Amino acid sequence: MSPVKIARIAHVVLYVADPEASSAWYGDVLGMTVVARVSDGPYKGGVFMSFGESDHDIALFPEEPGASKGREFEHIGLELASTDLDDLRKMLVSFQEKGVRLHETLDHGVSVGIYFYDPDGHMLEVFHQTVPRSGGAAIDQLSRNKGKADLVDLAALTTPSGSRAQ
Repeated sequence: MSPVKIARIAHVVLYVADPEASSAWYGDVLGMTVVARVSDGPYKGGVFMSFGESDHDIALFPEEPGASKGREFEHIGLELASTDLDDLRKMLVSFQEKGVRLHETLDHGVSVGIYFYDPDGHMLEVFHQTVPRSGGAAIDQLSRNKGKADLVDLAALTTPSGSRAQ
C-alpha cells in the first residue's frame, strides 16, 4: 500500500513532431495557454500548456526524428495529496523497498517529482506541488523559470535558506 495518497492525475506529457505547431492547435481547439517554452536542459524545445489553473496540464516535447507513432506518450504526472516533501521522501523509500525501477528526481521550481517505471516500461511521476496553483502562482513561476528541470537528491533537498525543504 502507498504511504501517501495520490490526489489526481495532474498532467500528460506528449512527444509531438512540432511542439510549436501542436501548442497552437491546443490553444485554438482547447483554449489552452502557453506557460513556458523550454530553452535548455533535458526538455529543450518543449512547451508547457495550461487550462488556466495548474502550472501545466499538457506538456509537448519534441519527438525523436523518425519516431514511430504510438511513442508519443512520455509520462503521466500523479500529484500527491501531500503537505510537504517528507511525503515525497516516504514514496521514495516505499519505491526502493518494493524494487521499483527509478529514473530520476527533478525539481521543476513548482514541484519536485520522482520519475519511475511500471512493469511494462511506462514512465510515471509522483510529485509534491511546492508552489500553489491558486491565484496563478504556479503558472507564473513555471513561466519565469522556463520549464526548469534540475536533477536533485531528494534526501538532501533543502530550501534556499538552507533548511530541509517543506
